[in-house]
Amino acid sequence: MKFNRSLMFSLSIVTATSLLGCASMDKIPRANIQYASEWEYAAHTQGAMAVEKEWWKTFESNQLTQLVDVAQEKNSDAIIGRERVRQAELQMKIANASLFPSLSASASSGENRVKESGGVWENSGSTRAGLTANYEVDLWGGEMANRRSARAGFKATEFANEATRLSIAAGVATSWFNYLALQERMETARKNIEIAERIQKIVDSLYRNGAASAADVATQKTNLLSQQNALLPLQLQLDQTRAAIALLEGESPQAYTLGNEKILDIKIPVINAGVPADVITRRPDVASSEAQLQASSADVYAARTALLPSIQLSGNLGKSAAELFLLNPATQSAGWSLSLAQTIFAGGRYVNQVRLSESRRVEMLEQYRKIILIALQEVDDALNRVSITQQQEINQQNILEQSSRSLSLNETRYREGDIDLQFLLDAQRSLFQAQDALVQQRLARLSATIDLYKALGGGWERNL
Repeated sequence: MKFNRSLMFSLSIVTATSLLGCASMDKIPRANIQYASEWEYAAHTQGAMAVEKEWWKTFESNQLTQLVDVAQEKNSDAIIGRERVRQAELQMKIANASLFPSLSASASSGENRVKESGGVWENSGSTRAGLTANYEVDLWGGEMANRRSARAGFKATEFANEATRLSIAAGVATSWFNYLALQERMETARKNIEIAERIQKIVDSLYRNGAASAADVATQKTNLLSQQNALLPLQLQLDQTRAAIALLEGESPQAYTLGNEKILDIKIPVINAGVPADVITRRPDVASSEAQLQASSADVYAARTALLPSIQLSGNLGKSAAELFLLNPATQSAGWSLSLAQTIFAGGRYVNQVRLSESRRVEMLEQYRKIILIALQEVDDALNRVSITQQQEINQQNILEQSSRSLSLNETRYREGDIDLQFLLDAQRSLFQAQDALVQQRLARLSATIDLYKALGGGWERNL
């Protein structure tokens, strides 16, 4: 289609006006937050934050690395997240289509038969082909605002997907360490049963020699049965945790198997948390909320431009002939038009749409501020738990050493008849509780470290 010079001149004028109108887009509001210079519970915050992107590898667990890699690909939430990103990208491309004019082609051919009263049928035919272009001039920047909103929405979805990936990795790590802890607790319970069986033999021997009563035999037998029964709920929890890991992996829980590692051998990394202000650039959920705020600000501007006049530029080119399926010879036609439209009355729809968009922007701003505050709280809480659980594990190790020594001494004294059976059983119970508590304390420390990684954004960093 060929446009004449006046059409091109008009197009240049309105395009320049459109770009000038876009420059007046509102600034993105900022969250009013005063960041502290350091974390409240961090022992060391010097230097930049040091969190590896594949942070789960710092635990040096080969099985964990394999589980996370599989989950990132096959987990249902991971697949859903990737599709949502794809959908948001397509929405952005749809919005960007407003940059270009719409072009449509049409063709028709037909025949009419006319018969006057008392006359004969007369046939007439016609054929027409045409090409039409339409373009809505973005005079006030409304379409540009819609494109910015779509792009911000795409970024928000992309960042939200990164937050989902982080949650999946943290969920896998937590479940895996729970599984190892339960395995270790079951092994501790089995060793405790072996101790109870050894004590049972001692009591039986003393009873046969008249140095122990029938009550001692019954008491120890009860203790042994109780220890054996304690294995059952641990086995149930282990099976449930294995099924939960299978679900995270996108696998059926039936016949799903896992390897084995020692939870007490898992390395616990030291993490540099940096400073509080780092959080806004390191957490994908914070970045997603900020992108949603940007989208809402663009929506406000787009809603305001709907109150202003719109300009439509159209052009057409066509051929027509009074014969069927023939365009030669044909009549040619070409033309263009520039139209202006302004809504006079819509029952307050556009005004209320502006107010609605402004209210949503206020909501998104407060949501953004809330997420930042939650992020700051989560990091400090995780730092506090990392410090406390580390000290608790050290203390529990000392308790275990003393409990083991106490059992050994009391077993010797019972053989010699210096103490009764109850003292020995108490010593055994204390040792079992100390061993079980140490495993649970290691799990608590590992969980706190995972939570700290997650609170710090898991090594994700926004490209500014």
